[in-house]
This record gives sequence, C-alpha cells and structure tokens, in this order.
Amino acid sequence: MPEEPAPAWPGPPLGWLRAQFARPAPVLNGWLHLPGGVSAEAMGRAGYDCLTVDLQHGLIGDGGLVATLQAVAATPAAALVRVPALHPPDLMRALDAGAAGVICPMIDTPEQAAALVSACRYPPTGTRSSGPTRARLLYGDDYAARADREVLVFAMIETRLALEHLDAILETPGLDGVYVGPSDLRLSLTGEAGLDFRGGEVGAAVARVARAALGRGLVPGIFTPGDELARAALALGYRLVTAGSDLALLGGAARTLVAGLRGAPVSPPSSVTY
Repeated sequence: MPEEPAPAWPGPPLGWLRAQFARPAPVLNGWLHLPGGVSAEAMGRAGYDCLTVDLQHGLIGDGGLVATLQAVAATPAAALVRVPALHPPDLMRALDAGAAGVICPMIDTPEQAAALVSACRYPPTGTRSSGPTRARLLYGDDYAARADREVLVFAMIETRLALEHLDAILETPGLDGVYVGPSDLRLSLTGEAGLDFRGGEVGAAVARVARAALGRGLVPGIFTPGDELARAALALGYRLVTAGSDLALLGGAARTLVAGLRGAPVSPPSSVTY
C-alpha cells in the first residue's frame, strides 16, 4: 500500500486545535501584532499551542496575512485570525488563506453571531463561498468536505450589550466559543480601558462568560498579557488563554534588559491594552 504523501508544511492538521479543546489542559495562545514572518516564527517556536494574527489592531494588515500564516505553518503552532470586523469577505479570506479558525470582534447580538457562523460554513449550512485557495494546499484536497466540522468560530464579547445578549449568543448553532476582549469590555462597563479584569463589575462579567460558555460545552477564551492575569483567567476556567503579544513581549524584555544594565527600575508599558 503506497504511503500517504508528507504534508507540505510541518504545522498541525486542520482539526488538531479543535481536538485540543476536548482535552483537560488549557490552550495557550500567542498574539501577533508585528508584520514580517520572523517574529511569528519566533512566537510559534516558543511553545504556544496556537497564534492569532490580529488584523483588527495589529500592524500586519491584510496584505501581510498569507506571509504571516506561512511563517506560523513552519512551527508547531496552529493559526487563528482575528478579522477587523463582522465582514463576510474578511472571514472567508482568512479561512481560504489557511486559518484554523477566526475570532470576530464586537459581536453584540445573536443575529450578528448567526451571521458570523454563516460566513464560515459552506452551503447548505452557511453562506461561505467556495474557493479555499491556500487552505486546500495546506490541509489537503478534501478541505472543503472537512472544513465545516473542523474550522473554529469565536465571537468576541466586548460590550455591555453583548453581555445582555450573552445567553442568546451562546445558543447560536455552529458557534464554537466566545472570546473576551477585556479592555473594550472594561471600557464599555466603566468608561476606562484596561486589561485587568479582576474585581468589580468587570470581574463578575468575565467570570459569568466563562461559566455560561462552559455550561453549554463551548470554549471560553480571553486576552491577557500573561503572568498573573493569565493565571487568573485559567482559574476561572478559560480554555483559550492568550498570554502575551509579540509587540508587548519584545518591549517588556527590552525595558527589563536596559533597566537592569542601568540599575534603574523597569518602566511600565505605555499601552493599557497590548
């Protein structure tokens, strides 16, 4: 019997990331803001289970998406893409380019959640157009037959309105999970942006999202800069935990090194979000 041909890239197969969520261990995610494939490769070799290419607030841009996904595919990490908005062409383009799943910002209603899922599923289930250009090269000629059951779809919960509709959003057929943007959520609830979700109304909301998602068998995810906030998210039961971005980790390491050489205290990051 002839052997199956080796995959063109050494990255994980399409359904690998979904299978990780069925296991007890949490999935650790790194965040990619920086253009150029080398930083993506470095992050992919750092031990993260997956990396998210940020097309909303990152500096990569749509023109750099494929190159970044190619860099990630040369590592053991799976690739997700956060699209700029609920715009079907952006969702389809990210999946066609080879993303194992998408994270969509500012999903406030069940109607928006349904539109998100529809754009990521082929007919008759959804409205995704057929044309998996790079995805077929990466995952095989049977990609289209497998995509609906293996591609992951996450809706971001970032506003008071989304919290009001949380239960209905979670009931959306085909939705795999929700992903909390703590800075926008804090901004919506308190008027001040910030990543620290512990305590107060924000803390209660973040804990509620995790409980509600887990109770329905869905994956709760959240962005953190790592360290204490990542541990706090894990303690709440979050299954997809972003622990740092390439930009923030680079800046933090540089500040620590320079401060140590000068015998000075480490200056805090200038950004409250990333």
